[in-house]
Amino acid sequence: MKFVISIILITVIFTIAIALGAFNGEVVSFNYLFAKTELRLSVLLAIFFGSGFIVGTILTGILVIISKLQHSSTKRKLNKLQKKYDDNLTDHQKLSLTKNNQE
Repeated sequence: MKFVISIILITVIFTIAIALGAFNGEVVSFNYLFAKTELRLSVLLAIFFGSGFIVGTILTGILVIISKLQHSSTKRKLNKLQKKYDDNLTDHQKLSLTKNNQE
């Protein structure tokens, strides 16, 4: 369900971007490091919007992967400590039972 809502939201955002771009047919001069080019404003907006979306998706994906790796590492450590705790608790219970039986 979450995936469907996100797809619908992305589609709505892209539709709005295309609609805004269709009304901006003015030709603008775009200067970048090595050259200068003449582009329609709608094309320039689409390039920047698309590149921003791609960069944002990549960064979010990287952060999600890092978070999942940290989570699995922490979970592994927790399981190890839980097993160690359970073993110590069992040993302590056995020790207390033998002490009670000897008395």
